Amino acid sequence: MSIGKQIIDAALEKGATLAGIADMAALKSSPSHWIYPKMGDYAGVGTVKDGETLPYDQLFNWPDSVKSVLVIALSHPKDQPELDWWDGKGTPGNRRLMGLVKQIRQQIETDLNIGTHTLHYYVEKGGVFLKDAAVLAGLGCIGENNMLVTPDYGPRVRLRALFLDADIAPTGPVAFDPCADCKVFCRRVCPENAMEGKAPALASIQDAVELPARDGAYNRNLCNIRMEKDAAESRKTGAEEPGPIKYCRKCEFICPVGRKSSGSDL
Repeated sequence: MSIGKQIIDAALEKGATLAGIADMAALKSSPSHWIYPKMGDYAGVGTVKDGETLPYDQLFNWPDSVKSVLVIALSHPKDQPELDWWDGKGTPGNRRLMGLVKQIRQQIETDLNIGTHTLHYYVEKGGVFLKDAAVLAGLGCIGENNMLVTPDYGPRVRLRALFLDADIAPTGPVAFDPCADCKVFCRRVCPENAMEGKAPALASIQDAVELPARDGAYNRNLCNIRMEKDAAESRKTGAEEPGPIKYCRKCEFICPVGRKSSGSDL
């Protein structure tokens, strides 16, 4: 059995829904990593702490020893919305993913003697663009909704990654494109019309298939407005303590791909 298969099997046995391996060199030149520096400063939800935007001092600053990236996905079905509820310290789903990464890391280092490195969720703090990594690992493709779309679960998954100090054959990308003949329901259901037109920063960038939402028709600032509204709504509970923030997932739920597997209504 190859080392790559052993790593993927270990991830699945620990509880990951999907797992794959991406080549680090390919990831460094992936679309989002190339586009991001051209987008300018961004102060969206999660990137501001104590009124200040997270510093970019660790942007794309990864250990030289990293050669491969293990990407894991956790299914986030419609009937388990609490996995994505922000409680002020994070979300239950993300904590579960972090626990999985910890267990997988221990097994890889102990059984396979491969060095690993955990990485921050935010790119500004040393992370990677997880959707790009997932595509390169063969978990799915970038859809018209600017999300990773997987064959069995559609966009209803959450991602984490682990750096590996070993050259391991990548498991992707794969030939999968469910959006080619889709009626783009995701773009029509967005309450902020965040996918109605190309963001100004992307207007001069060509090679459409490489852009966010495939053709550049995604405005993260408008999406961020929806997230801010969701946060404001959570403070109107009338209780002494505000309830968890329940972020909008309309573009996920409307996607016809993987509905049955991920517990969504057909």
